[in-house]
Amino acid sequence: MRRPVRTRSVRPPKAERQATLGSGRDLLAVLLALATVVCLGAAFFLAKDMKFLAPGPMTSAHGAIDNCNACHTKSGSGKLSWIRGLVPGDPHADSQACLTCHKMPNTAFNAHGASAEALKQSTQRLAKIAAETPAPQWARTQSIAFPTRDVVAGGLACATCHQEHQGVDFHLNNISNEQCHSCHAVKFDSFDGHHPEFETYPFKRRTRIVYDHAGHFDKHFPDVAKKDPAKRIPATCSSCHNSSADRRVMAVASFEQTCTACHLDQIIGKERVSGPKGVAFLTLPGLDLRTLKEKNALIGEWPDASDAELTPFMKVMISRNERGRALIKAVNSLNLQDLHGASDDQIKAVTSLVWEIKGLFYALISAKASDVLADLDIGSGAKLSANLVADLTANIPRDVVISAQQQWLPNLATEMGDQKPSAWSTAITVSESPSPEEPSAADAPAPPTPSPDAAVSETTASTAKLDPPVCTVSILGQCLLSKGREDGAEAAKAKTTEPEGAAATDSANAKSEDGEQAVAADEPPRPDEPEEAAATTESANAKTDDGNEAVAAIEPPQTKAADQTDDLLSPTADELREMQAAENAAKSTRAAGGASAGSDTAAAEPQTGGASVTSIESDVDPESWAEYGGWYRQDYAIFYRPTGHKDKFIYSWLSLTGPLAPKGDTSPAAAVFDFLTGKDAQGTCTKCHSVDDIRGKGRLVNFSPIAVNSKQGRFTNFIHEPHFQAVGIGQRIGILENRGCLTCHSLEKGTPYLKSYEQGNPQNFVSNFGEVKKDLCQTCHNSGTARQDCLLCHKYHVNGVNTPIMNTKIPTQ
Repeated sequence: MRRPVRTRSVRPPKAERQATLGSGRDLLAVLLALATVVCLGAAFFLAKDMKFLAPGPMTSAHGAIDNCNACHTKSGSGKLSWIRGLVPGDPHADSQACLTCHKMPNTAFNAHGASAEALKQSTQRLAKIAAETPAPQWARTQSIAFPTRDVVAGGLACATCHQEHQGVDFHLNNISNEQCHSCHAVKFDSFDGHHPEFETYPFKRRTRIVYDHAGHFDKHFPDVAKKDPAKRIPATCSSCHNSSADRRVMAVASFEQTCTACHLDQIIGKERVSGPKGVAFLTLPGLDLRTLKEKNALIGEWPDASDAELTPFMKVMISRNERGRALIKAVNSLNLQDLHGASDDQIKAVTSLVWEIKGLFYALISAKASDVLADLDIGSGAKLSANLVADLTANIPRDVVISAQQQWLPNLATEMGDQKPSAWSTAITVSESPSPEEPSAADAPAPPTPSPDAAVSETTASTAKLDPPVCTVSILGQCLLSKGREDGAEAAKAKTTEPEGAAATDSANAKSEDGEQAVAADEPPRPDEPEEAAATTESANAKTDDGNEAVAAIEPPQTKAADQTDDLLSPTADELREMQAAENAAKSTRAAGGASAGSDTAAAEPQTGGASVTSIESDVDPESWAEYGGWYRQDYAIFYRPTGHKDKFIYSWLSLTGPLAPKGDTSPAAAVFDFLTGKDAQGTCTKCHSVDDIRGKGRLVNFSPIAVNSKQGRFTNFIHEPHFQAVGIGQRIGILENRGCLTCHSLEKGTPYLKSYEQGNPQNFVSNFGEVKKDLCQTCHNSGTARQDCLLCHKYHVNGVNTPIMNTKIPTQ
């Protein structure tokens, strides 16, 4: 058998083989490259948009954005415009596009969106901590390899933390601990691993409400429970505190739920043992009438029994213009009830003050409160609203001012009718401009003194109108019928038609309805009359309705009968007749009361003087009558008694004057603020509401409770509600046990808590409770129990981020 012959193949050289393989790979590469170019070209030219270039799908929040250039500002609308994005440009250009929808402050690109000052303070504090805290090895290596100081100094772009194109379900707010540590000077592994200790947490300032927990727990509550067991005493912290709607702030329950049982009577003055229970608003201040008379000060009538003081509210109202402010400044240093050492200029200032006060009363009666108070200028320059004017006056009834005027200054209409236009002219007649003859603060606007010749020449005219009215009928000290107004006008009218002698005879023989001789005060004493008659007239005019001596001007104000058109200060003729009939009936009743009570004759006699009127006597003084607040008049002052918590009168005056009343200021606004915030002030507002100094301005009473907005700018975020919901769990593992809130907030007794409120800096304080320590939080928040990532307690945007409603205009027809 023949063996097959083997043929030995000849292999090509190695270099030849490599060349053949290389050419094949090259050909494949070329083909793939051509296919890629063709595909890309087809994609560029056939695609309707640029989404095929996106590195991944966007989150659901931004999924509706179609154009890439809406966020990538360097990418135009063209298909090749993306090439421009390869060239470096403004790193914040794309972030500016984010601000189109997301509203942020001007500090948006600062770290945490905080101000430069806040970052500087925080950096200094953290740098000090970092110097004392050993950093992990990885942190030191990271700081060397990737320094972030320059990045932070130049501002952070939104994309530094918020990375898009991570998928529909990706949360853009998710930031890892490593991202936070990349910038921070203090670096640590975890919360339970070298996290810095807390500093004065959570107290940043003193509480707005002055409430001494230790004092109430140890003293007030036991005393109240012992004296009145029916009063509601808080049993737990939740009796007064509750988590508000935002679940962050532990709000204080309303006054009605917490404090009214013990403090309402203090506010309305029911428990006030000394001093007036109301706020003195309008007064006739006591004056040194003897000295004013010796100095020939023409102040007109003024009661000598008043010992009231000029109220700070009247100072504000008088200081409504430059003239008034100069006047108040001139009399501020004077004791109005002791003027024996006052200079002539000071006497003139007091005289001007008297007429300003009279003008104020006259304006409040004859004009509207809104005209008198709406243009007050206490330094703010802003015009007061109608609602604020109503609150500043507490809607004072006009009759209260009228009744005070009729008892204190019954001749005010006659006196003011002769006055030159004063500071109150614009309030009485708004359409008229102030008179250029307006006196200065040092010039007393006293009534003019007529010469004797002029007085003689006036005897044939309506001179009865020139004398101040004299009260002829009064009930309970209230003047009801006066001579010298309507009667004077009628007398003047009669003189034009009757002989002078007949008029004089009628005046001398005038009889009142009850048969008594009427006081002939309609005519002043004539030059040819006996001196006794003139003395009698002066004696009649020297007494006010309450029997007190009044200082009259050297000469009565000279006015024409036609000028007296003020129906507000004096009754009409019909009203005078009705009041006369009422007075006669009252006299008849008193006379009948003196006879036998069982006399049938007295009971059967007809009452010819009018219907029987029985006055109502009361043992209740005006202050007690207004027990639950409102206006009342006592002595020579009109008082306002607080109506309860949140009294608008006191609140409005404090809110208006506080920003213009720095501590130590002597302005009228500061006088009102100091008066209402004093230790013994009516309403006792500042017993519970703290007062803070406003830097460079005035003071602020903290009426508004703490709100979420007040927590803006804070880096730490704590929510109470989850901790309350975990109480059951906490009790099982022994964290909260039965201590509740005191588990975290330990009550510190013996601290000078109340001393903190004696000064105006809210950051200078001592808390009623101890600081919360890191060890306490670490009991739960550790690697084996609860979360401890950075964003659990710290938020990045300290001032928040908002997405505003679009400014869509309402379509027009």
